[in-house]
This record gives sequence, structure tokens and C-alpha cells, in this order.
Amino acid sequence: MNRRQLLATMAMAAASAMCGRPVPGPQPVALGHSTCAKCNGILYLVDGTGQAVYPDGTVRFYDDIGCMATHAEALRGSAQLYVQLAGSKGWARVEDVTFASPPNAQTVRGYNYFAYPEEEARQIAPDKWARGWNDLVNELAKKPNAR
Repeated sequence: MNRRQLLATMAMAAASAMCGRPVPGPQPVALGHSTCAKCNGILYLVDGTGQAVYPDGTVRFYDDIGCMATHAEALRGSAQLYVQLAGSKGWARVEDVTFASPPNAQTVRGYNYFAYPEEEARQIAPDKWARGWNDLVNELAKKPNAR
């Protein structure tokens, strides 16, 4: 997804919110205080993180995108899932980005995937494959858990 498509998606979400439909949005992370819903690790960095926002306002944070992608509760729930774009460039819905594991890049729990616009993910990924959310979930389900 290119930047123009990402901005259009964000504009549609904002328009829906103004029409009276509740659209859960990403919430601020209390660095040093918020804990990962899967591993209970404390979030010290925003880069490489995720969050599940439920219609009732409940938010579950994840200190690594891989924790969220392998957490059954996040995957089966009614939550809207968000990830932080690589370089701490803001939150995006998991459906609106792609994922890559840059060489020598590491995340807190060792899953080593970050969220990018599609063109950037294809350039970064060693195999030139920009993984969608479902691709990432399926790939990580086949691997032993990182740390």
C-alpha cells in the first residue's frame, strides 16, 4: 500500500467516526508502564510494537509485533489491531501495512518484524516479499516462539 492509499484509509476512518459510528483508534503507550498482553514485558520502545483496541475501549499492548501475531486472544477477538510503523512513524491498522524483517534488525522479543508501506517492505526484505498481516501470522505460527 502506498502513502496515498494509507492516507485515504485514514481519512475514511476519520469520516466514519464523524458519522457517529464508534471506530476504535490506537491509544498512547505509557512507556515504562504499559505491559505486553502476551509476555508481560514492559514497553520501553514504541518501534516494533502493536496494540489491540476493543470496541468497549479496552486496549491490550504488545511489546513486539510478533507477540501480537502469535497471541490467540488478539487473533480471535473483536479488536482492531494496530502496529507502529518502523522508525516510530505512527500507528496503522495491520490490514493497511506490510511486514519485513530487515537484516540485522532486532525487536524486543526477537520476532524481528517491522511494519512498512508495501514498496518499502519489498526493498528491505531480504527475500523481496512484503508480507501481509495474515502471511505474518501464518509464518510465525510455524516457528518456535522467540525469546
